[in-house]
Amino acid sequence: MEPIRILGFGVPPKIYMTVRSLGRWFARGADLWLAGGLIVFGVYFFSGYFTSVLFDRERIEIRVEPGRIIVAGLYHYLNSSRLPAVLSLRVPFPVDGEHPPPGIYTLSEARADGRVLRQIRSVDRDGKVAFRLIFRPGEGKWVRLSYVQPTRVPNGRYILKTTRAWRHPLAQGEYVLRLPRELELAFSNYPLALTPPARPWKVYGFSAVNFWPDRDWEFSWGGHAAMAQPSSKEVVCEAQRTRRLPAGMVPIVRPAGSIRQ
Repeated sequence: MEPIRILGFGVPPKIYMTVRSLGRWFARGADLWLAGGLIVFGVYFFSGYFTSVLFDRERIEIRVEPGRIIVAGLYHYLNSSRLPAVLSLRVPFPVDGEHPPPGIYTLSEARADGRVLRQIRSVDRDGKVAFRLIFRPGEGKWVRLSYVQPTRVPNGRYILKTTRAWRHPLAQGEYVLRLPRELELAFSNYPLALTPPARPWKVYGFSAVNFWPDRDWEFSWGGHAAMAQPSSKEVVCEAQRTRRLPAGMVPIVRPAGSIRQ
């Protein structure tokens, strides 16, 4: 038998028949291959657990007031891929016997200066706040999380160790603690520098590059200011009246115990 000529090249009949049989087999299973590919793509893209998004920067400001700690955090995420990406995240709060779950929290996309762009829809999943973001190729996004947490004791904690779950250090982290002038900083497990005061606050802070924290940030204070915990109604009214949460964000009131670390 003479070679079969394809595009001017001679192909032995046995090889031609083998390739032709394989082509027919793939053609018959094309629908299955397509369906399988779509399923794999859907799991990869929409689950958000297999993602090319990096967490590379954060700016945190903590304000201490009688009976509560107010936290405003800015977090930067970057899609390092040339493809779209989805990121699914859960927010842990530092909850223990002396620090109940936050009664108020807000979540939004923001500009680098903290100005709110739009609300982020979140859900309670396994006792934690969960949300999802969609990124264009190479897109970066700032996420703003603010919450008001009651405290029965003059100390607090901000969770940093979860950074290690990203398997690479933060390019930059900036952390600020504001205390009323009548309070004194008693302890911080990260060295803090006192910055020029901004009435009526004493302002402390630290920053780091290539930050790979092996412990959470713990701090405490002392003084004669009353630390009595206000009621949930007082917290909501005061937050709305004095705009303790970022402008344009609506406080979300949760029953006690509905958000857990």
